[in-house]
Amino acid sequence: MRRLFTLGLIALVAVITGCANNANIDTNKDYWQHKPNTVVIVTTHTDKPQYADENAGSRGAIVEIVNLLSTQKLENHLNQMDVDWYYQDLAEQFKEALVKENIRVVVASEHPDLKSSTIFSTNPKLNWPQLAAEYNADQVLVLAMPFYGARIPQQANLFASAPPIEGVCVLYAELSDPQHTTIYWRHTSIVTKPVLNANQPPDYPNLTQSIVDSRKMAEEELLDSLRSGR
Repeated sequence: MRRLFTLGLIALVAVITGCANNANIDTNKDYWQHKPNTVVIVTTHTDKPQYADENAGSRGAIVEIVNLLSTQKLENHLNQMDVDWYYQDLAEQFKEALVKENIRVVVASEHPDLKSSTIFSTNPKLNWPQLAAEYNADQVLVLAMPFYGARIPQQANLFASAPPIEGVCVLYAELSDPQHTTIYWRHTSIVTKPVLNANQPPDYPNLTQSIVDSRKMAEEELLDSLRSGR
């Protein structure tokens, strides 16, 4: 279980670091005036919903053991949460938005080698020119979900009796030319929703709703950003 917490925390750190190196880029009027004929959308592989405790390793051994034991059921619940919306619905929402702009859109199947956790890598495993050529596209839109689930944010008082917990969704999108040399649009949406009365095993209804709400808000923010320069 400690390994799962560590993986969740690493994912969040990667997102924060990646955001710093991949600043948001808005579309502009020039883009919409010279819009492409065809855009191919590719969805990266994502992990199951995760749990990240940003205070892990800072409380002391006894408190840490208690924390690990109390969150085992939460991890089990998160692993059962649905992520079909990410694979099936998110690309369709972007397709609908672009089609309204009279842009032809092709949705590619999930790219198994391009993982959300490595989307910020300087050498992600995606061949943009090949992908564009395969679908006869002028531009490539990559969608990723680097983190989805729950976290306990870093606390000043590590021994607080009721540490806060938040639902979290991080979505990333990048629109570029087939050579991946010109980025027309890029946005990272990070939404957190605090939860009241989160300790409700085994189904955690309040926390689950918070996670779902964070996802819906992140989706809306991402789509609004794409249209911002319209």
